[in-house]
Amino acid sequence: MIKDSPTWLSVFLAVNLINLPNLAYCFTPCFTWLGLTLWIFSIALTLLACVFGMRVRLLLWLAVPLVLLVPACLASLFSIQSLPTTFLILALLETNQTELSALQVQVFFAGLGTLILGLLYVWFVKTRVPAGFRLGPVARVLVVLSLLIPISYDMIASGHEVGLAGIKQRCLSTFPCSTFYGAYEAFDIRGRVQNRRDLLDNLTITQEQAFKEETNRQVHMLVIGESATKSCFGLYGYDRQTTPLLERTPGLLTFQNVSCTAPCTLIAVPSLLTAAPPGKLVEATRQASLLTAYKKAGFKVYWLSAQKKHGTYDTLTSIFSADADEDHFISGKFDENGRGAYQTAWDVSLLPLVKRILDRNESKVLFVLHTIGSHGPYPARYPPELARFPADPQTVMDALFRISLGGIATPEELALAQNSYDNTVCATDFLLANLINEVKKTQASSWVYYVSDHGENTSTARFGKFLHGMITRQVVEVPTLMWLSPAYEKAHADKVAALKTHLKTPFSASCTFHTLLDMGGLSCPDFKKERSPASPGFAPGPRIVCDANGFIIDYDKQFPVQPDAAQAGLQETSDKAPKIAAELQRP
Repeated sequence: MIKDSPTWLSVFLAVNLINLPNLAYCFTPCFTWLGLTLWIFSIALTLLACVFGMRVRLLLWLAVPLVLLVPACLASLFSIQSLPTTFLILALLETNQTELSALQVQVFFAGLGTLILGLLYVWFVKTRVPAGFRLGPVARVLVVLSLLIPISYDMIASGHEVGLAGIKQRCLSTFPCSTFYGAYEAFDIRGRVQNRRDLLDNLTITQEQAFKEETNRQVHMLVIGESATKSCFGLYGYDRQTTPLLERTPGLLTFQNVSCTAPCTLIAVPSLLTAAPPGKLVEATRQASLLTAYKKAGFKVYWLSAQKKHGTYDTLTSIFSADADEDHFISGKFDENGRGAYQTAWDVSLLPLVKRILDRNESKVLFVLHTIGSHGPYPARYPPELARFPADPQTVMDALFRISLGGIATPEELALAQNSYDNTVCATDFLLANLINEVKKTQASSWVYYVSDHGENTSTARFGKFLHGMITRQVVEVPTLMWLSPAYEKAHADKVAALKTHLKTPFSASCTFHTLLDMGGLSCPDFKKERSPASPGFAPGPRIVCDANGFIIDYDKQFPVQPDAAQAGLQETSDKAPKIAAELQRP
């Protein structure tokens, strides 16, 4: 072993040239133990074939194409602090020539780096690694242990299913698996977007007679919240005034007991917009969406988003935004310096855009607004003038970062973080009140429906403070509101009466598709009237939640009502999967 030290050093350096993106990821934007463990895992994975007798030099020759991808991955990592995964590849696929010209500096250096690194790697392997060199017994054991130890820990600590999910996540979090899988998923999603255009042509829509005879202008709006827990809304009894504007809004209905369909955006949003059950993502991409149905019925449909078009955790939303007549992503373009607009715009920046569209005076309009809401980091989610509670941004950001890595925050830091989270709710209060006011000015027959995709643990949570991705009451139970215009209430009194009857009925956010079609008097093959609280025969069924690892639970059976726990938001799952799930959903 000592005699072979120069060879071992050469092999180690060569393998690290292949895994350079994973090594850099350890320190970007700062050093993390998670990044270090993923780097060790990636080295062991690279050498796995050599455990079964393959010559090391042959393996290194086969890895030449991977080395050629390293500079592009490093350029991505240092530009946007992410390896090139699905969202970035999708963005590049949809980038036009003008936007691409802004990236010419990065493209030039990535190309130059590919040439230099490729030549260096070939020379190094040819001159420094002996042709017949193979791993010895000790090296093989080290490689196997590096792979098995983290996997075994997950399985012992969290169970067989979570351990298998951990293997997949480790592979998909490291280069080159992350890049190849991201490319596959990007092209797959792009293909599904193209295929969805056929749904509009083949969709059959019918409409109730009362709506066919409607003479009023119709302006409807769905607002999708983000990471908002109802326990921090003043409307739901929170002891802070976080929603004073909404509390003074006439015509506002507050649904008291609504559960999300999943604790993460990627899984939750598709089951809001389609009739697909929670967790059935592929099925959702093959079904007509709320946008498709209203478009077929003659509405002009707009998708307005404060999120990125291809966000790290919400890529599938781009499929449904393509169903709209127009989509606007105010945070999703390259800027003049060639960087992605990853400093997400405030939700309130959507207001001028809504007003401009309303000024077009179109007779039948549906808006879908996808907000960034209360997703961390909280100080970035609201302008200072909307803050009602003191929260030093830097202190909060430092505390949230430490918490996301499993660290401990002081009581003072937790209080400031809670203040900052509550300020995001105040910003949502301002946004919704002003959206309602703008729609009200049209004097149309209108509704505005708000539901958060999922909630967020707060400072009172026993674990996973200020995170989501796990099944807790604060994450699952979400605020759900509906405003009805006087003209709508007068024209459709039967639906309004049914809604008011079901304000306390427990139901799942998966009813959103059926509810909002019913509110427009629309029907299509996937529509189920009994799933709408606007129907006197409302029968919502079990409240199914799909967790971040794809496991389905009946929320009411898993978490029977316990008034004290429900009020405090402290009910937790006994499963230890949340530790991994929270890491996956870390902002």
